[in-house]
Amino acid sequence: MKKVVFITHLSPKGIRSSLRQVLIDTMEKSLHAQTYTNWKALWIGEQEREENKIKEVVCTDKQGFTALYARQDVLDYINDCDYLVKLDDDDIIMPYTLEKGLNHEFDVYCDQYHTFYDCSSGTLTQQKRPWIASTCIHKKEHAWMNQNGVGKAENFINSLFYGSHGRDWIAYYSDKKIVYAEPEMPVYVRVLSPTSITAGAKKFPVLTNEDIEMSAYFDYIKQFGDWHSAHIQGFDAFKSDLERGWVNFSQTPLQPIKGITWQDKIKEKLSKTFSKK
Repeated sequence: MKKVVFITHLSPKGIRSSLRQVLIDTMEKSLHAQTYTNWKALWIGEQEREENKIKEVVCTDKQGFTALYARQDVLDYINDCDYLVKLDDDDIIMPYTLEKGLNHEFDVYCDQYHTFYDCSSGTLTQQKRPWIASTCIHKKEHAWMNQNGVGKAENFINSLFYGSHGRDWIAYYSDKKIVYAEPEMPVYVRVLSPTSITAGAKKFPVLTNEDIEMSAYFDYIKQFGDWHSAHIQGFDAFKSDLERGWVNFSQTPLQPIKGITWQDKIKEKLSKTFSKK
């Protein structure tokens, strides 16, 4: 039976909002909901423990990753698998992903149609994207390659697994076997919220609803295009948890996304026109 290891970097507890904790709990729930059970997870966090198929190790300093991946127990843990998956602590791996994916022979199993969930509106959307998302299933031999795709990385932090999924992965897998998940049964759902610095948060960490910059967040989610609702099999098992997490954190009900206005489209077109000159 094929073995899978998930690797997740946990947000430090000192900068987790109540919403972030809900997202982490939901991520863990999605792991244990897998219909394919021969998996385990490595969490990089703030304590040393191993229980319930999860091994958590301490690495709170970015400079410490080289040392972390020189530890024999960590190397043994991630080497004891056939496939590796990177999973952010605020995203959801879908329950059928391993079962569906491992029915195929592939070098990488990923989404061609990427699925996004917006916490503030409770909207789930799906759009075609040309890159390989950071959450996909890598065959271990490929994940361990160095970031140039030539030879095995001496330290896992310098591996293809930690390379750029928009640049390094596309180039590396261009001549290999890519299998795409069915659109209605994607590999994962990327969860978006205004508590992330990548989502337009002007103050970080975002710990309370008073720290939210919703105008910046709306500008951020407009980058994902028109938010047409999508139905994804298996997502309802997590939706109510996410909705309660948002309402309790923000103290506001779910509100529809404002969407992209015609003024936004003109600004975007003008920006592209002038950037070419």
